[in-house]
Amino acid sequence: MTTEALKNEPLPLSDAVTGMRYLVTVVSAQGIIRQRMLDMGLVPGARLVVVRFAPLGDPIEIRINRFFISLRKEEARQVEVLPLGPCPRREHATGTGFMRRFRGKY
Repeated sequence: MTTEALKNEPLPLSDAVTGMRYLVTVVSAQGIIRQRMLDMGLVPGARLVVVRFAPLGDPIEIRINRFFISLRKEEARQVEVLPLGPCPRREHATGTGFMRRFRGKY
């Protein structure tokens, strides 16, 4: 798939790539799961960065609105996103800046 095709084609958050920025387009979850996602900031129009996947691929850690959220892969399948490109700052993509800043303060 070309880069141009990726920018115009929404994909499930579960198929996202680490270190990339995305725009949330649709949250198709139902019931209490949908409400929880919306409360955490996963609303259409929100921008997020995929930080990492667990070793077995589940859960997925994302960064949205300066918060880190972990979602099960099944929940992430119910969120459609548009790729915006790579994250310009490494610490946003990996979470290292957050941990470096607050190390030892817990």
